[in-house]
Amino acid sequence: MPQVRLGLLVLGLAASPFAVAQTDIRPGLWDMSVEFSVPADPAFKQPAISRPQCLTAADARDPSRLLAEMSVPGATGCAISGKTASSGHLEFEVKCEGIFAIGGHGSVDYTPDALHGTVNLDFSLGDPKAAKRTGSVSRIAARRVGDC
Repeated sequence: MPQVRLGLLVLGLAASPFAVAQTDIRPGLWDMSVEFSVPADPAFKQPAISRPQCLTAADARDPSRLLAEMSVPGATGCAISGKTASSGHLEFEVKCEGIFAIGGHGSVDYTPDALHGTVNLDFSLGDPKAAKRTGSVSRIAARRVGDC
């Protein structure tokens, strides 16, 4: 289960800011943080995780490329689809192939230098055809801190 949680955390970090990047987000160095929870397991507590991320112009043009390059166990073949954007807001779907069959919906609000949002994911534990689906919620916040 720790690999699943780590994989979902990294997916949450990767999916949200880069899905927004192709709109009004400015390339540069971003400080990203995520709080991860599993509603079915209220005892699961994990402190927020922060990391810097350099967002290039190429990343902004094709955010799905970053997800495709991820090497997170159980989160392979990731793609962002169904993007619906309005001024300062983006909704999108995330789907990953692999043993955990991760999928879900994201929603973020943003300015050129900041964003916040939520990614709701569900995934299979065990055999994807027979296993119980479990949900997770990633609350994401990011701000641009300068140039790369």
